[in-house]
Amino acid sequence: MTSSYPKTDILLPYKEVMTKANAGAIARIVAYLASVSDYPEALNIFGSPIADPPLKGVNFTPISFFRKWLYGKNKGFLHGYLKHLKAHPEQTPELVEIHSRCQLARQLKTARPDLKVSLYMHNDARDMQGGQTRSERLWLGNNLSAILFVSHYLKDSFIRDLPEKELCADAYSKCIVIPNEVTRTSKARPEKQKKILLAGRMVPEKGILEACEAAAKILPAFPEWHLAIVGSTHFHAAKPSEYEQKITRTLAPIATQTTQHGYLQETDLSKLQAQAAIALVPSLWQEPAGLTVIEALAYGCALITTDKGGIPEIARGRAEIAPIRELDYHDENNRQAIITILAANLHSLLSDNNKLARLQDRAWKDYPFDARNMAVNADNYRISLKS
Repeated sequence: MTSSYPKTDILLPYKEVMTKANAGAIARIVAYLASVSDYPEALNIFGSPIADPPLKGVNFTPISFFRKWLYGKNKGFLHGYLKHLKAHPEQTPELVEIHSRCQLARQLKTARPDLKVSLYMHNDARDMQGGQTRSERLWLGNNLSAILFVSHYLKDSFIRDLPEKELCADAYSKCIVIPNEVTRTSKARPEKQKKILLAGRMVPEKGILEACEAAAKILPAFPEWHLAIVGSTHFHAAKPSEYEQKITRTLAPIATQTTQHGYLQETDLSKLQAQAAIALVPSLWQEPAGLTVIEALAYGCALITTDKGGIPEIARGRAEIAPIRELDYHDENNRQAIITILAANLHSLLSDNNKLARLQDRAWKDYPFDARNMAVNADNYRISLKS
């Protein structure tokens, strides 16, 4: 371990599972950052207990919930970590990096003011306990050692309404953007098929239903095209949710042109991404920095997505972007407008081979992303906090 790099404990959200079969986006990012860091021996990841081996290349320590019946899962997880520190004082870190849990960052810093605590935000703090109010975000900005964000959208949302006169002198410099990136694994351009890929969690905010309704309007006029849908409400869900059943009913008129794969392992999903000529990422919520958007570009897909959240930071100039930022999908009139816009975007690609080819070329040739940049930036910020 180099003397310039701090011994760092990384705390996952308790819902994240550090196994190959069930790792969510945050677990995957954390594992990658640790595995390619120049200082992997200095990084220790703490998360909920797992039954299977952890992801490769990481030092993982399971933390049991302490008095979950009393504290709940979030605070119970933190108390479990504090109990670990008390039992192993020789393992006290120089930095604790908490991922996407504002409340835990504050509680840890309050319980252990001697520790340097940073907060790595993958989602909007305003939607989380401990970050919803201006006063809560002020406290985080003034008391934590650093706050990392996966997009400029998240950073701007965090600091936009914080009064400068109430912030400490270095509060703004402590807010750092480390954009999500994905390394392209294939050097050869994939051979594309007349396949449209729609991948994501089967929940309303991901826009899967609206994209399926748009496809049901357009695909009958293009019988040679096929829609592949990947994802489920939960990992390995035993039976389809009500939302998934609604999607199946929506697709019934074009059943011969669709396949619902359910949840797929990363290797199987990668095969579909390589085959798909078009990728649909129809997020209806303020998506912080969707990995699915970057992955679609990495595989040279012509991408149709939306202008929600941090997506334009990735997709602007590289994709067909549906202008729905001001439309709230909870309102039925707005929802129908979203379907109409997505249908028009899809039709414009299916009916214009030149436009389709241009977007595919742009995705393949103008691909600036490399996950190694994330690891370097993460290492650099940690080094900057070394005592």
